[in-house]
Amino acid sequence: MHLKAVLLDLGGTLVGTPPQYDYETLLVQLHQSLLKNGVSVSYEGYKQAHIEIRDRVYAKNSLREVAFGLRICEALKRFGFSFQLSDSTITDATEAFMEPWIKARTMKKDAPSILSALTKGHKLAVVSNFSHTPTVWKTLERFNIGRFFDAVVVSVDVGWRKPSSRIFREALKRLNATASESVFVGDELDHDIEGAKKIGMLTVWLKTASASQVRQKVRPDQVIRELKELPKALKTLETSTSR
Repeated sequence: MHLKAVLLDLGGTLVGTPPQYDYETLLVQLHQSLLKNGVSVSYEGYKQAHIEIRDRVYAKNSLREVAFGLRICEALKRFGFSFQLSDSTITDATEAFMEPWIKARTMKKDAPSILSALTKGHKLAVVSNFSHTPTVWKTLERFNIGRFFDAVVVSVDVGWRKPSSRIFREALKRLNATASESVFVGDELDHDIEGAKKIGMLTVWLKTASASQVRQKVRPDQVIRELKELPKALKTLETSTSR
């Protein structure tokens, strides 16, 4: 069976995080932006509020996505400030955090050539767990790979993160493809592979040194170590499903 659509994770699959990446460095930039816009809060106080909210959002029992800017609004509310998501103070702080995040990304080896080759026989989509859609687009644009995708689906737009079936179904809807004729490629067994398999998609696990191996009970249909192995894995899947 010909695979109509190939859906790919972004972080860890197409782009990576360098070892020197430091979350606190980004928080410092965010805090400086707040101060510049007249929001007088201590760094340590804001940091504590921000991280408490982040950890609550990403608690294991919740797959609901919350916009990054709304987290800033909630954190500042603890200090007596009242902001809306669209306020310039919030958008400035969000960008102050995200710009160094984008600059810190590295592109996975062979990603452009592999994506280019895949476009010749498949519809492509990025499906990303992320709280700020412009950052996803800017990351794709930075590496000039956005042009390869027919759809870019971000959890904050859907309201739900992987492994929720909602984000996978939304991506398939945008590609006009069914689960049975589609494959998902990702580096996390619990978010990428488990979620895709639950709705009937085929799966390819990119098993890197840093790949999540939390749930070994999840069995991907194919396992690769590098993106350059993906075309061969897809051919194997197409052959096996044609029998």
